[in-house]
Amino acid sequence: MKKRVVAAIMCVAFVMTGCGSLAGRHNIDSGFTYIESRDYVSALESFEAATEKGEDECLIHRGIGIVKLQTGDYQSAVDELLASLAADEGIVDDMDFDTNFYLAEAYYRLGDYAKAKEVYDAILALRSKDSNAYYLRGVCELASGGHDSAYSDFSKAIALNSRDYGVIILIYKSLAEYGYEDEARNILQTAMDNGSSFMTNYEKGQISYYLGNNADAQSYLELARNERDQEKEPVVLMLGQTGEKQGDYNYAISVYKTYLNENPESATVYNQLGMCQIKQGDYDGAISSFEAGLTVDDKGVNQALRLNEITAYEYMGQFNMAQSLMATYLQDYPGDETAIRENIFLSTR
Repeated sequence: MKKRVVAAIMCVAFVMTGCGSLAGRHNIDSGFTYIESRDYVSALESFEAATEKGEDECLIHRGIGIVKLQTGDYQSAVDELLASLAADEGIVDDMDFDTNFYLAEAYYRLGDYAKAKEVYDAILALRSKDSNAYYLRGVCELASGGHDSAYSDFSKAIALNSRDYGVIILIYKSLAEYGYEDEARNILQTAMDNGSSFMTNYEKGQISYYLGNNADAQSYLELARNERDQEKEPVVLMLGQTGEKQGDYNYAISVYKTYLNENPESATVYNQLGMCQIKQGDYDGAISSFEAGLTVDDKGVNQALRLNEITAYEYMGQFNMAQSLMATYLQDYPGDETAIRENIFLSTR
C-alpha cells in the first residue's frame, strides 16, 4: 500500500493533463459546488453525468470519493480515491496531497490505522514540515495504542505552528479521549502561558473553556462577541456552551436567541438552541427551533435537525408523529444505524 500511495503522489509528467485539467469540466465543477453546499445526492448525479460526457476521470473519482467519505461509505471512498490517484497524469500539485489526506481519513474511519499512517508517512516524506500531517498521524498512532509516537508527532505539529490553537485544541481532545487528561491540560496551559500576549480573545476563551476556567472563558468570549472583525458564530456557540456546561440553559438560550435575532440564517445555532430547550423541557420551543433551522436548508445540519426534532416529539409523547417523521428520515438517511434502532423502539409504542 505504501508504495502505491507514494507512487501516486510522486508521479510527475511534463504535460498539463489529468487531474486539474480545465477542459470539459462543466459537470465536474457542478459536482464540487454541490459538495461545498453538502448536497451529496446532486453531487453524485453531476459526477455520473461527467462520466457519461467523458470528463476528467481523475477528478470524477476524487469527487465521488469525497462524497462517499462524507456520507460514511468509507470503503467506497478508499476505492474511489485510489482510482483518482491512479488516473492522475498531471504534475504533482496541492490537489494530489489533498486527495491523499482524504484517503488517509477514509482508512482511519475504517479503523485501518496502519494504512492511514502509511499515507501520512508518504505525505511527510515529501512535505516534512506539514504540521497537519504530523497531527493526523499522531491521531492514528494514538488510536492504535502508540502513545509515545503519537505524543512525538503532536509535539512536532505544535513546534511547526505554535499559534495554530485550533490544532492544539484538537490535540488536547485526542489525548483526553484516550485518558491522558493531565498531559492534554499541560499542552493547553503551555499554549496559554506562551501565547497570552498575542492570542485573540476568542482563542483565550476557547482554551480557558477546555481548561475548565469557565468564568475566564465567558469573559474572553463576551469580549470577542463584540469585536467588529471577529467571526461571530463560533464565538456564540462556545459562549452558549459555557452556560450549558454549568447547567445555566437560560443564559445559553439568551446567547443563541440574541445571535439569531440578527443572524437568522444559522442552522447550527438553531440546532443548539433546540437542544437547550429540550433540556429545559420546552419541547414545543425546541420543535419550533429545529423547524426554523430546517428552513435555512443547510445540507450539513439538516440531518441533525431532523433527528433532534423526532427526539423532541418522542419526549412529548407524540409517538405517531415521531414515527412518521422517522420513516421519512430513514428514506433519506438509510445508513443511520442509531436511527434504525430508534425506529424499532418507536414501532413498539
